[in-house]
Amino acid sequence: MRELVNWEDRVVEFPRRFKQTDLDGGLCTIERSPGKVKKEGTPQSSTNFNTMDLAALEAMLMANENQRMLRIMQNTVDGLDGQKIAVELTNDQVYPFNGSQKAVQITPQRNDKSYTVEVEVVSKEGGFIGDFEITEKLVNGFKIAYTGSATKVNVICYVRGGI
Repeated sequence: MRELVNWEDRVVEFPRRFKQTDLDGGLCTIERSPGKVKKEGTPQSSTNFNTMDLAALEAMLMANENQRMLRIMQNTVDGLDGQKIAVELTNDQVYPFNGSQKAVQITPQRNDKSYTVEVEVVSKEGGFIGDFEITEKLVNGFKIAYTGSATKVNVICYVRGGI
């Protein structure tokens, strides 16, 4: 591990003082005249700058690795023994009637019917959605419907468990 460079400012007696020397023909020179140096500060050297560059590179590499690991974890959580299924439900009946029920196939099929189905709404058209009803669960699928008056609802079903 590299050593940390504790950068220190150079401290002078009069930091913003300049000396003006008049020359012939109305010209003058201006030069810094800071007075006595109270503290030298950290030297600006290639060693110090290279250490800083390497630390920035290390931080970037660690951030990229963290992002990669988070992406893997998110994919694991999204999957969690299951799958993500996009479903479009349509209803051509007038409320309070509803004909939105649709059969959804699960592949691969589950070992039992103890799986859960979580529903995420992507979009809807017309009216309100109401509640979602998951019925007739089988090892290879289920039926889904909504209870509202919307004419079209796009959802993502997250199927987890049952394996």
